This record gives sequence, C-alpha cells and structure tokens, in this order.
Amino acid sequence: MTSNSSLEKNKQIVFSSDKHPNYINGLEDRLKSRFGSGMIVEITMPEYESRLAILKEKLKQQQMVVPEDILQYIAETIQASIRELEGTLNLVVCQARLKNKSLSLNEVKTLIKNNAKPTKPVSIKDIVKTVTTFYNLDERFIYEKTRRKEVVKPRQVLMYILRQDFNISYPLIGQKLGGRDHTTVIHSCEKIKTDIKTDMILVQEIEQIRALF
Repeated sequence: MTSNSSLEKNKQIVFSSDKHPNYINGLEDRLKSRFGSGMIVEITMPEYESRLAILKEKLKQQQMVVPEDILQYIAETIQASIRELEGTLNLVVCQARLKNKSLSLNEVKTLIKNNAKPTKPVSIKDIVKTVTTFYNLDERFIYEKTRRKEVVKPRQVLMYILRQDFNISYPLIGQKLGGRDHTTVIHSCEKIKTDIKTDMILVQEIEQIRALF
C-alpha cells in the first residue's frame, strides 16, 4: 500500500475530504482507523479579508483589472465556497471581456443576483430560537441530553443549518448546544444530509426555516 510505504520512510501524507474518515461510506474500517490516527484539521471558509485576497491573486493570474468596489462586493456576497467565489469572478471577467469594458457595480449585482446571497449578522441564539419556534419546541430541550424523538430531529436540523448555512465549526456547535462532542454534531449533520435525499417533507421544512432568517 502506498501509504504504508510512505509512512515507513517517515514521509508525511495529506488527505482532504468533506467528511470525517468515520463517515466516509465504503471506506474500510482499517483505513478509517489509519486516517483517524493522524491529525484531523477542519478547514473552514476563509474570512472576508482572505476572500478578497484570493480574488486579487486570481486577477493577477488572469492579468485582468477589476475595480476595488466590485471585488469587495463579490467578497462580501459570495461566502458558500472558494469554488463559487472563483466562479463568480470568472463570470464577471468573461462578461467584461465580451463587452470590452469594465462592468459597473450595478451590472455586476445584476449579473450574479442568482448566486449572490447577502447575509445579515445572525447569532447562534437567534438561529436556535428560529428553529425551535418553527418546531413549536421549548428552547431548553435543545441543550438537554434527552433523546426524545420530538427533540432529536429539531436539534439535528439545527446543527445541520448551523454548519451548512453559517459555516460554524463542529466543535463550536457542540459547545454551544449543551457541550456535546463534535462527533455527535458530525453524525447529526450526516444524518440530515442523508435524509434530505429521500424525505421531501424534511427538505421543505429546512427551506421554510431558511426563509425565516
């Protein structure tokens, strides 16, 4: 095995994945154990300053100039992923080349309005209140260790939204929701990810909750 050979030579190996090794379907238990024995680091979405720096670096590579206010708007608006950030910049650059002129800020806003989702500051406490109100649940149950069905589902949905929509780290979610271990949060997020593939009612519930923010 390549990894064994490299480790025997005291070489470092870096693997990347959107899931913890324990939650990768089809991965052998011995590999889960091997990968889990190393240092696992969660890489979250960069902050605004880093997103702006990424955009400027990409422009250098393409030898293009985009006004600072437009770069700032893209960095503030596109927060879902680096891939979407770069894709939006490419879209703006391509349109500028086609029109043979720099786009105005209003033109850029119109161009990416379907991708752009400006966010307003929302605290974890606000999100907890929104989700529990939607499910007609007393907030205090979210923080307790109860495994009652009527509490478990809202709590898992809450963890999923905190992670997917607000990019909050697994450890912080666990800490804020009753001091739970980060593996519990990972399991909850994976459970919802799996369920929404077949449960259309759950999909509708999550979309209705998102519309409340």
